[in-house]
Amino acid sequence: MNKKGHLASAIAAGTGVLLMLPSINAATSLLPSIALILGAAAGGFSPDFDHKTSTASQLIQFSAKRRARLRFLAMCFLFIGTLIWGWAKFNVSPTPEWLVHSAPLWIGAGLICSLAARLRVIVLIGLGVMLVWGYSQNDWHWVSVVAGCSFLLLPFVKHRGVIHSPEFALLLSYSLWLFSGEQGIMVQALMLGFIVGWWAHLVGDCFGREGISSLLIPKFKVALKLFHNGGQTESWISRFCWIASICIWMILISRNFHDFGLMLSSKLLP
Repeated sequence: MNKKGHLASAIAAGTGVLLMLPSINAATSLLPSIALILGAAAGGFSPDFDHKTSTASQLIQFSAKRRARLRFLAMCFLFIGTLIWGWAKFNVSPTPEWLVHSAPLWIGAGLICSLAARLRVIVLIGLGVMLVWGYSQNDWHWVSVVAGCSFLLLPFVKHRGVIHSPEFALLLSYSLWLFSGEQGIMVQALMLGFIVGWWAHLVGDCFGREGISSLLIPKFKVALKLFHNGGQTESWISRFCWIASICIWMILISRNFHDFGLMLSSKLLP
């Protein structure tokens, strides 16, 4: 599936979960309901962080054209800085002092452009290191180790590899479920939505041509090949998911208004 299909299916799955959780969709729990849907949307996009050009990855990196320009500028700046430094180092000819002192600036600008062109890798590794460090130094929940190691793996694994495996999804779901059990209703709703959205993403990929593979049994692969990414069939599935989500929300809102009316009348009437 592409981004539209994953978002629609994740929202539909999260909305369907609300029907089965009266503690979240009660009249006094509108914010947890919204948190669950937002978590589902985030979970529906997150598995594609292992793809350099996915919608999720585009949130933490520059566009392809800008990355190409940054790499070109990095080479130019590094070349100029190295040339100035080498020219002064080997005394090829008298070099103005101000020009010699500018060499570190050129090299620094080249390094900055080079790092900016790899912003996605820097962000993912930085988040991973921060989470693992937080667990080791600040006694964070062990889910931070799972999340941190996941971020550290993302720049180096192939698309639809480890991150898209059902085994990783089980580990992530289990750790997030245990973590949310120690938190308030808002965090519980957000984590539950994220788990639902993640699994909705994997289920959606099962219907495509590439499918998903098992991590422990690499030869076991689920690829039903029912439609192409971004094709007409996927568009119809996305529409159906949005219609189903809207209908479920209408049911939830009407139910909540009814419950709120009963609660209000019981308090006002003797």
